[in-house]
Amino acid sequence: MKNLKITGKFMVALVLAVGTASTAQAQFAADNNAATDISSDSLEYQGAEVILTGGVDVRQGDVRVLSDKMVITTSDGGVLSGTNISRIVADGNFYYLTATQEVRGEKGVYTRIDDTFVVTGNVILKQDDGSIVTGDKLFYNLTTQQARVVGTCQGRKCGSKGRVNILIKSASDVSSDTSAGGA
Repeated sequence: MKNLKITGKFMVALVLAVGTASTAQAQFAADNNAATDISSDSLEYQGAEVILTGGVDVRQGDVRVLSDKMVITTSDGGVLSGTNISRIVADGNFYYLTATQEVRGEKGVYTRIDDTFVVTGNVILKQDDGSIVTGDKLFYNLTTQQARVVGTCQGRKCGSKGRVNILIKSASDVSSDTSAGGA
């Protein structure tokens, strides 16, 4: 395993909050100044890009990002630091994990210039209370704090296949899951 430690802001913390039955919103917090620990099977520098492959595991504070491959692009083509990252692409079996939330998809892309985060490919957003949002693509703008989840099919003719689906667990659902031995 190759390990690379850097300090400063690296990833944005995703916090999915499902409020009422009619509202689902996502929030990102970029307040991490903790050191970032990165491990992968291989690491390669190619000019302005750092390419990590094989079981990529990034940890910063209580945030963890997993993927098969991650490409970190620096804005100045220099040594990787927390302040010169312009784009991060995490591809293949993408997971974004916190103590209370989980985001899954095939690919996650953070772009600093427009302050956006996009997750694509069978997106699943799951909260510790059991609430779940699924779709094909999640768009989140960190500046405006606006989120959008989209599907590939529109209208009732699709059923739930290819559409955005939301399961909001009530407090009684969560307590009955817990008492029945579920999580």
